Amino acid sequence: MSSPARKRQKRPSMENDGSSTQTYPHFATQAIHAGQDPEQWKSLAVVPPISLSTTFKQHVPGEPLQYEYSRGGNPTRTVFETCIASLEAAKYAIAASSGLAAQSTIMQILNSGDHIVSTGDLYGGTHRQFRLVVSKFGITSSYIDATDLSQVEAAIKDNTKMVWVESCANPLLRMVDLKALVELVKSKSKDIIVVVDNTFMTPVLPETAGTGS
Repeated sequence: MSSPARKRQKRPSMENDGSSTQTYPHFATQAIHAGQDPEQWKSLAVVPPISLSTTFKQHVPGEPLQYEYSRGGNPTRTVFETCIASLEAAKYAIAASSGLAAQSTIMQILNSGDHIVSTGDLYGGTHRQFRLVVSKFGITSSYIDATDLSQVEAAIKDNTKMVWVESCANPLLRMVDLKALVELVKSKSKDIIVVVDNTFMTPVLPETAGTGS
């Protein structure tokens, strides 16, 4: 025997008490919308708020005002990327969830048949990515001592598309003359991309963007 549906008590309006910008006729709708008007986020907060939203309001379906989905960007990440770009004296910066995620993104620039010149004194995760993952897509790698520019020059081939070094190598802490290395690589081909893993040095010390890398 079924019991009669309980009549829902009418919810008091919250339009004028500051707790919500709009009321909805159904409890479930109210639960996910009350107090979450996208138009309210125009504060003058000195400390940027941490954005936890997955999706963002669109002017019309398919036409986001600025952000669409958090994977592609959100206000918190924009603040961070703008700061990092400024610290690196770069025009743009892109944030990733981890160093290897950033590396995987960069690898998408390359195609099957391309060649990478890198240093033998290399972070293990990067070395394994080149040797075990990237190689599956027909991308080859050569490993040299990047502090010896003659070795760098000798390793560059016609199909070399990227030179990958670390400003301060992990784990042996060898220092690379970034400016001289970039000048050498660009003299061989302006199309070769120079990537510098600046993990150890951070933006405080070398100005990697200023070197053309």
